[in-house]
Amino acid sequence: MRNNRSLADHEYLIKKHNLDTSPPPPDSLFWKMWHAGGERIAQQVLATDFLQGIKNGDLNPTQYGAFNISDIYYCFHGASDYGAAAHRATNNVLEDYFLKKQESYNKYNQSACTTWNLTGSQSVSPTPTTLGYSEFERSVANGSAIDGTVKDPIFTLIAMLPCEYLWAWLASQLAPPEPGNIYAGWITSNNDPAGAYAMGHFLQDYISENPINENLATTVYLTAMEYEYSNFHTATRID
Repeated sequence: MRNNRSLADHEYLIKKHNLDTSPPPPDSLFWKMWHAGGERIAQQVLATDFLQGIKNGDLNPTQYGAFNISDIYYCFHGASDYGAAAHRATNNVLEDYFLKKQESYNKYNQSACTTWNLTGSQSVSPTPTTLGYSEFERSVANGSAIDGTVKDPIFTLIAMLPCEYLWAWLASQLAPPEPGNIYAGWITSNNDPAGAYAMGHFLQDYISENPINENLATTVYLTAMEYEYSNFHTATRID
């Protein structure tokens, strides 16, 4: 059983723009945000019944399915959000990130609808957390999140990082899966931080030329992390 909504085709972006896939420098914003609360939230996610069920291979398949179906709502709306962010971007690499993320979500959505026999997001009744997460991401993509002001589109990439790195980090903590674990595909398909690390390096290069409010960036990042935690935490409360 697989579920991987991280950025597909990040290899294309890495090759096209010669991006660095090694861990970003210790003093980079990537790690500052992680140590400012991201790692703490990640540990909470890892301790959820959902992730422990993935690890042990005994997660209720109905709960796994319900989690995936609700997540499709987020991904359908995310595709259009990244299109909006791409329209606002003036940096070619940043624009490529958003366009590739939009393409990635469109592919994922098509595949997921086939897997779960859905016609689209209109077939899904999202959980309150999924709905809130989707609305938050849309506000960031449109430049109006947190304090109501129009912001640099780089904040949309910052809001992407929790999904991109958290899932890879979680998978690394669960790897290797035990033989016969029906959720082994979730672990192995998500266990790759290269795309997230490339984002971290690009983010650092970008803000060196276009300074941003790092406190605000951390707030955006941790807000998205909290939504990720809530998604996993409430997943086992779906009957």
